Amino acid sequence: MSLSRQTVTSLIDLIEIKLSCMTVQDRDDLREKVALQKAMCELSALTGGVATNDDEILGEVPRRGRRRRIFQESAGSYA
Repeated sequence: MSLSRQTVTSLIDLIEIKLSCMTVQDRDDLREKVALQKAMCELSALTGGVATNDDEILGEVPRRGRRRRIFQESAGSYA
């Protein structure tokens, strides 16, 4: 399925408008924001635009659960 350049730029504009109006209040809102940012990156890549780094976007999403404790051999105990 191919989309015209005009259609892709319209979709990018709509995503930018939604992102500018969006307020993140919980984890679900954050997931939606990240999904919209990824969609905008994919659409801009279709038009030949500069896409942002996906690692920056994914860095915003908090991980669930507790952080893993890493054993340090020099200290002889858990950090």
